[in-house]
Amino acid sequence: MKKSFFCLIGLMLAAMIFSGNCFALEIGNQKVEITASQTYVSRYIWRGQDLYGNNDGAYQPSLDISLPKLIYDTDLAFNVWGSFPLSAGHQDGEELDYTITLSKEIYKDLNLSLGYTYFDFPNASSDSDVQEPWISLSLAKIPGLGIDISFDLFAGYDFKAASGGPDEGWYYSWGLGTEIPLPHLVLFQEGQTLSLAVVNWGNDGVADLEPNSLYATELSLSTSYAFGKFSISPSFNYTINHEEKINNGDEEVWGGVEVSYAF
Repeated sequence: MKKSFFCLIGLMLAAMIFSGNCFALEIGNQKVEITASQTYVSRYIWRGQDLYGNNDGAYQPSLDISLPKLIYDTDLAFNVWGSFPLSAGHQDGEELDYTITLSKEIYKDLNLSLGYTYFDFPNASSDSDVQEPWISLSLAKIPGLGIDISFDLFAGYDFKAASGGPDEGWYYSWGLGTEIPLPHLVLFQEGQTLSLAVVNWGNDGVADLEPNSLYATELSLSTSYAFGKFSISPSFNYTINHEEKINNGDEEVWGGVEVSYAF
């Protein structure tokens, strides 16, 4: 096991042990929400790209700490996320990402988020690390439609964290999503839904990619089973590549399962 793995697991254990104290440390009526999750995926697909190659899977734990409505109805959130390959040969691809986010509902069903992510690769040289300030808009329900369909926009500017790092540039995406109620049968819980999402990715030549307004489209199906504060969320994903340089032009199919606990 690498130190990066123990670092993230330690943070998750600390949250579990001290979550009661975190809730007690309130400022006025300020609430603190903590969620720890552990995810296994059959492939590590990031923004349409198979980062480990060879169709190798990954273990991806995460820790979220959020302070809803901290100031002027603006949420503040922190996230630590990791990815650890399940097969040998990808040690340099071990990853720890650190994200801070400010989000606010600026109009009915319309949310604005501003964030910053540091992509850290502990086993690689320091010039592999990347920084990304980003912005996103999320419309929970497109008006005038007969069904509830959400619409999301994202733009992030990647720049090198050290001299000699990867090329700088933009990633951007736009996507649609909806929730379909599932029948209350043996396999499903009351009120359970099936989430469908379509996300399109483009770039301006970042990370040695060819500039392309649409280089990949990701389709996903997922649902979630709740057991008290635990939830289990399986997913099925399919990526269509529109650029030969992305995954050698091959389409990608993969699955995942996430187990999370909300303190």
